[in-house]
Amino acid sequence: MRLQPIYDIAEICALKGIEQAVLCPGSRCAPLISAFTNHPKVKTHTFSDERSAAFIANGMALATNNPVALVCTSGSAAYNFAPAVAEAYYQQIPVVVLTADRPKEWIDQLDGQTIQQQNIFGNHVKKYFELPQDYEHADALWFINRTINEAINLANQIPKGPVHINVPLREPLYPSQGVNIKFSDSVRIIDQPTEEKLLSEETLDTLKTSLSTFNKVLIVGGQHTLDTELATLLDKFSKQHHIPVVADVISNLHLLSNGVSHTDSMLGQSKADVQKALQPELLITFGKSILSKNLKLFLRKYKPTAHWHIQHAGVVADTYQSLTTHLGVSPKVFFQQLTEVVSKTGFEGQKRENYFRLWEAEEHR
Repeated sequence: MRLQPIYDIAEICALKGIEQAVLCPGSRCAPLISAFTNHPKVKTHTFSDERSAAFIANGMALATNNPVALVCTSGSAAYNFAPAVAEAYYQQIPVVVLTADRPKEWIDQLDGQTIQQQNIFGNHVKKYFELPQDYEHADALWFINRTINEAINLANQIPKGPVHINVPLREPLYPSQGVNIKFSDSVRIIDQPTEEKLLSEETLDTLKTSLSTFNKVLIVGGQHTLDTELATLLDKFSKQHHIPVVADVISNLHLLSNGVSHTDSMLGQSKADVQKALQPELLITFGKSILSKNLKLFLRKYKPTAHWHIQHAGVVADTYQSLTTHLGVSPKVFFQQLTEVVSKTGFEGQKRENYFRLWEAEEHR
């Protein structure tokens, strides 16, 4: 079957853990639509509006922590994905975008729904891939298989994010009458296991020593997926060591029993002497952006002596213009390891407790 390599894209996706596909109907993407709708292990969701569909795919990937396939036809349809693709890039959401395309020789020939789709999402995808438009040579089949594997692996690699696969398709776009779509038994899967990084003993000793020198320690959580285990660790750490935790509205830290969650209104109304008293000596941050403008302005004005940012991988931002240390592990690993090596008595002191109580009092003022 001529379109077998395209149908097998759905098989590779399913074998690599993609359980859901968001489909936007169109003529040119018919082979991709047929592949996913006929696959028994992929649940499909069909939407006619590409912009909405792409945001729905983001939500599915966030909710399941698994990559989601997103399919559309050729032409301007792909551009409608752009806002959600940019969102996926900055939120580090694994979405595998598959855009159907015309054969190359028909680009810029005034053919309907034909635009230049190469790198259409620019720097807002982790990588752009393009499949061959002819499949006669064995190397083309090898290339398609390898490319789909690589794209899904990359989407899942920390920091996760969207990838774009452009798929030029020749007519006919539908199988002959009476021919059923089947999936090959011989598709090759290329695995790329991800391993959780840990802080070395040397780094832990350095952090432990450094931490003991600060009385005013503040933890700020930025945008993050809901993680009950992380919330439990933070709650325990905060209570035992009298360290306030600022839970920004998009941090998903609402499960904290004593998180500081009204910083925008609190800092917007507080006087300069109060803000000066709230100034941290050590700032520990994790997650992505924060929504509170007043918190950002406060931390940029009243800079800490040291700022540790916890982030497993990816570009590290210096949001508060005070970054001194990047710790390349997940927040969960950081607080788990730190809890194990730092004793309660080593942290406690009247000055630290007073700082904790000040944040608590301002939160409830």
